[in-house]
Amino acid sequence: MFELFSTREIVLGIYFALIAIWVFSHEKIRSSAVDVLKVACCHQLVIPFVFMIGYATLIVYALTFLHFWKWIYLKDITMWVIFVGVPICYKAVNTEDEYYFKNMIADNFRFSVLVEFISGTFTFSFVTELILQPVLAFLLILQVVAEQDDEHKPAKKLIDFLLTVIGLVLLYFTIKKAITDYSQLEVIDTTVSFVVPILFSLLYLPVAYLFAVYAKYQVLFIRMGFKTPKDKSIERRRKRKTLNACKLSYKKIIYFEKEYVKRLYVGMTEKEFDDIINYFRKATNK
Repeated sequence: MFELFSTREIVLGIYFALIAIWVFSHEKIRSSAVDVLKVACCHQLVIPFVFMIGYATLIVYALTFLHFWKWIYLKDITMWVIFVGVPICYKAVNTEDEYYFKNMIADNFRFSVLVEFISGTFTFSFVTELILQPVLAFLLILQVVAEQDDEHKPAKKLIDFLLTVIGLVLLYFTIKKAITDYSQLEVIDTTVSFVVPILFSLLYLPVAYLFAVYAKYQVLFIRMGFKTPKDKSIERRRKRKTLNACKLSYKKIIYFEKEYVKRLYVGMTEKEFDDIINYFRKATNK
């Protein structure tokens, strides 16, 4: 078990299990937790989740044909998909930042990726991690609370300073441990562990993008619905023209929603709608 999971992962798993036991052992908290689980199990969230897991499964299936594949890599892939890949896709649906996807690619090639890999690969002893993780969690919670009120700015500065110092100290000991233990690592296994987050981030980019485009079209068509006659044929025709104008461009969908939906009104003719589409085409094709 200690070979498959790092001491940090085992400690986090233990604390998560303890928190889950505590939550479900108190009736009031348990009922709230059950309500949260019911919301999380709604089809609007479950269907995309199943799609993302299925997509990851297809990628893993393709990777099994590589000669260096080992099933032990499945752990790193599963951890990434659940704790990074799925949140990336859900966040893409709600983001208003048109540069979200460009930044997502850039984030994978920053120096911080190497630092995160080193700190995740070279962990400390079980007892050290058992003490360290709740301390860090407590400070992070205090930081979030302190950010909510300007009166707590001095406390936030102190917490930020403590987290910075702890982070630098941990990074120093992690790098020191990495230098000491480097000769004991399997080169291929270590390389795969480093490449997995980068590779899957790039492979999940089109999935996140398509989810975001779909969500934006849903919002756009709802807004257009308030300014469209209650005629299904007209509604379908205008949706089709809008799709043809915006296509799969995330930026164009956002631009049309912000600048052109407000020009629509219920009684407008098809020629007036076509004129708006033509103005939009000219504005976006410059």
